[in-house]
Amino acid sequence: MSRDIGALVESMTVDERASLTAGASAWSTAAVPRVGIPEVFVSDGPAGARGPQIPGAGEQVPTLNIPCGAALGATWNTELLGRLGVALGDQTRTKACRVLLAPTVNLHRAPLAGRNFESYSEDPLLTGKLAAAFIRGVQSQGVATTVKHYAGNEAEFERMTIDSVIDERTLRELYLLPFELAVREGGSLGIMTSYNRLNGRYNSENRELLQTILRDEWGFEGFVVTDWFAGGSTGGAAAAGLDLEMPGPSRFYGRQLGQAVREGAVDQALLDGAVHRLLTVFDRIGALDDEPRAPIGIDRPEHRTLVRAAAAESMVLLKNDVDGGRSVLPLDPARITTLAVIGPNAERARIMGGGSAEVRPHYRISPLDAIRERLGSSVTIVHEPGCDIDRSVPVISADQLDSGTGEPGFVLELFRGSDFEGGVVSRRIMPGGRLLVLPGVEPDVPSGPICYRATSRFIPTESGPHLLSLLQLGSARVFVDGAVVFDGIAEPTPRGDAYFGTAKQELVATIDLAAGVAAVIDVEFVSIHRGWMQGVQLGCKAVPRSDQMERAVAAAAGADAAIVIVGTNNDWETEGHDRSSMDLPGAQAELIERVSRANPNTVIVRQRRRAGHHRLGGRSAGRAAGLVRRTRDVERARRRALR
Repeated sequence: MSRDIGALVESMTVDERASLTAGASAWSTAAVPRVGIPEVFVSDGPAGARGPQIPGAGEQVPTLNIPCGAALGATWNTELLGRLGVALGDQTRTKACRVLLAPTVNLHRAPLAGRNFESYSEDPLLTGKLAAAFIRGVQSQGVATTVKHYAGNEAEFERMTIDSVIDERTLRELYLLPFELAVREGGSLGIMTSYNRLNGRYNSENRELLQTILRDEWGFEGFVVTDWFAGGSTGGAAAAGLDLEMPGPSRFYGRQLGQAVREGAVDQALLDGAVHRLLTVFDRIGALDDEPRAPIGIDRPEHRTLVRAAAAESMVLLKNDVDGGRSVLPLDPARITTLAVIGPNAERARIMGGGSAEVRPHYRISPLDAIRERLGSSVTIVHEPGCDIDRSVPVISADQLDSGTGEPGFVLELFRGSDFEGGVVSRRIMPGGRLLVLPGVEPDVPSGPICYRATSRFIPTESGPHLLSLLQLGSARVFVDGAVVFDGIAEPTPRGDAYFGTAKQELVATIDLAAGVAAVIDVEFVSIHRGWMQGVQLGCKAVPRSDQMERAVAAAAGADAAIVIVGTNNDWETEGHDRSSMDLPGAQAELIERVSRANPNTVIVRQRRRAGHHRLGGRSAGRAAGLVRRTRDVERARRRALR
């Protein structure tokens, strides 16, 4: 039912209008029940509709995980992006959300940029065309998109304060073109500003960007929202044309904006314009008629088929010959009795980057398990990692945890205050080693000081020394089989850079574990310092063997064929920081060369989210080093193939 938005705005008080300009929570806008305006929920992000949640915090509802933006850019397929948009629009609705915080259209201008995996390509025309198709698909499902991050946010280094100095022609022809196409051809109903400054002015209060270019030139009719916790000022943002500050509670909009209007510091017409634009979008997509409902996870078979096709189309066969002109691919299972599957990315599903693009997928399978499933018992598969690439200890996964309830994970019991006294406020099962809660946001987690106890039985798959790690957003004490391993309560830890600088430095200890023998892990957590997210992250892994490389080479030499799977992980591909080098992390370059020399029938799979896609190649020893050295040839190969 279409409403008279002008009359609706006039029916509200100044404070009611102002409340709509700031988030009510981390993932929702304010409600005004008196005039029938409901709370509207938003969802990250580009790789899937996560819903109103943060990975590891609260109840985790699974969702569809599509290939990362860089992989989709490698498809050059706007029709495919449109269908993926329809799927994500549907998934957003199943999460009880009406706004999807996507797509990311910043360019691959800096090859080391931490969020390149989220974006489509280095080409502004290709990026804009793909984004427009994706947007049309999403918005066909009654979901608004927010194209991000507007503008000049092509690196993560000091992103909250950095000034991107860009001349007019370069700004128009490169950095703004994808946003222009997203608006003019995609019809996006939302734009998200970036953290950085552009030519000296923060983008949340840059009138040239938000009014002159976006609305006056491009005809944008939607709303403009800040990135989460982006800086701004009440008067500057209002004058520039910002509509919504996220997340709640507000820092410079909302109540502060209402007060500025009443004091005459901000013209009420600016407030009314922001509210009118926001409500117009909500009315257009039907959000003003929504009733409250809980997010759910629906795993649709047609979505699985679509995502599989998108992943396949993103892959590039770079080279497929060895000395003498013989092809390695496709491998013929009938001619293979032993297959060596090698590499640090073989036994883990590296299907997304870190940060706001991270979701809990409906399902995930590692390359190693997929190969085993495909070949069955007819082929003996030998796996060796070959080297280690982890910058931090991997988070404990649910499949290694026994909560004693029949559901994998930690049993977490939460108390009000910081002394573990009184009754348990809430009890939940946390599915892995991320034991994070949102005080005052989750309905069963009170605001103010909290504490919790969490326990589980960790079941290692290997015997020997293991690395146990602890990241604290607050302070915690960790026990293994009753013995204290970490005591961050008695011995405070300095602040680190994880979780965008809100977590303390990672603590790591070595403990001895036996395969299949459960070790009881207990956690005591206290929120000594205030923060919008509280809790701990626990990681564990076996100490890497000193002879990993030699074992991998021996496995390859004794097999009929070898598959080497290399690349990065969420430690390297994430928002919040950039990479320092284009080199493959760890000793992966050496691994490729030595395995290729040991077995001429070697297939190299390089997961390169940074440049945009998976690279497949059959390689002889002489050409293996060339594969490692090349960093820009994938796009050239793709373009040659299209001619």
